[in-house]
Amino acid sequence: MTRTRPPRPAPLRALLTVALPALAACAALTLTGVLDPLHAALLVVVVTTAVVLWRRLDDGDEAPWPDVVHDRREGARNDVSELGWATFTRSGAVGDRVLRRVRDLAAARLAERGVDLAAPGGPEAAAHLLGTDVVDGLVSRRPVSRVEVHRWLDAIDTIDTVPTSVPIPVPTTRPAAAPAPPTPPDRPAGRPPR
Repeated sequence: MTRTRPPRPAPLRALLTVALPALAACAALTLTGVLDPLHAALLVVVVTTAVVLWRRLDDGDEAPWPDVVHDRREGARNDVSELGWATFTRSGAVGDRVLRRVRDLAAARLAERGVDLAAPGGPEAAAHLLGTDVVDGLVSRRPVSRVEVHRWLDAIDTIDTVPTSVPIPVPTTRPAAAPAPPTPPDRPAGRPPR
């Protein structure tokens, strides 16, 4: 869109529209005794010159800046920086933008397995792949802590390891240490075998 410039008045007309009011003002200042005739004439010349130069100076056409081509790829440097700043709110909870991205990731990974959280029965099917507490967190709109989002991401990463034929819920807590194997009855504890 180009800017149109208003037409300029003729030079003589512009000179007269400036010089005549300046001359009248200076005449009034001379007649009232504020200025002597020499300074009044100089004031007319200075004001007329300043206004004419001001009007004659060319503003020039501003050249538009060229459009910068933004090569926007997912996971590009800008995305990483923006997500870093948008990660946490002032209260320490995870920000809405990050939660939206994690929820979109979970929906995409569940869609690969044929599960839709919005469909009837979708949350139950997703609970078999992710765990009930993860699905409850993904569906709810409450503030979420960093630890909880880490648990969601870990569950999303394990979707491929869960078989689809047998629904096995993902454990939400780590199992206790495995018990030590029992000692065989033919030898007492602490004795080496013969």
